[in-house]
Amino acid sequence: MQRRDHHDWASEAYVEEWVRRQQAEDPNRVERFQLICDLLPFPHDATVTILDVGAGYGPLCRFILDRYPHATCIAQDGSAPMLNRARSLAASYGEHLKTHLSDLFATNWLPTEFGPFDAAVSSICLHNLRDFDRISEIYREIRAHLKSGGVFLNEDLINAPTAELKQRYDIVAALRRQRTGTSAEDLQAMVRGHSGHSAGHATTDSFPATLDQHLAALKSAGFKTVDCFWKELRRALIGGYV
Repeated sequence: MQRRDHHDWASEAYVEEWVRRQQAEDPNRVERFQLICDLLPFPHDATVTILDVGAGYGPLCRFILDRYPHATCIAQDGSAPMLNRARSLAASYGEHLKTHLSDLFATNWLPTEFGPFDAAVSSICLHNLRDFDRISEIYREIRAHLKSGGVFLNEDLINAPTAELKQRYDIVAALRRQRTGTSAEDLQAMVRGHSGHSAGHATTDSFPATLDQHLAALKSAGFKTVDCFWKELRRALIGGYV
């Protein structure tokens, strides 16, 4: 498959800068991470195994393990520099955090040796594939490796449903950056610019699919109860229960 990800996840320098900017945003993500934890259908003392798809440097794993101290998180990512940071940041969790390096375009990307999983989560990852057919396949693969009663929760970037709304979302995002300063999204916008993508061009295809398309793909993958649990502009927390 043709790769269209504009990020250089193999570069130590790029990942270091990306993580630095993203960590500045971590306090703003606490509420969404808490919502993910609240939606997990387990008591806080449960001995469950949770797969974090595209875990990066491990912020969601760390948040989950702080609230589910008997859980085990499997941090999957395709970037060795990212997982190195996940290991160093989460060393205090011992065997409760395991890492797995794999390419999401590979058919054997899932760390099946740790499954089946009680839950799977993902945060701002899958849109980077820029391939909705592959994302839909990943939904099906995750569903096939979840235990009965499990859940998949995916916070990600989605398309606006119309070009007019995309323009409005871009204006709102620009105003917010002016008020609050730079964020991790600025680095992404910078890289898109160097890749020949115009941030001001009014299209609806910045990301692989709209909210409705993602929800339909989750249903098609076999999740019984599917919903959008939170949405703000082009960020959404979606998922489904088994």
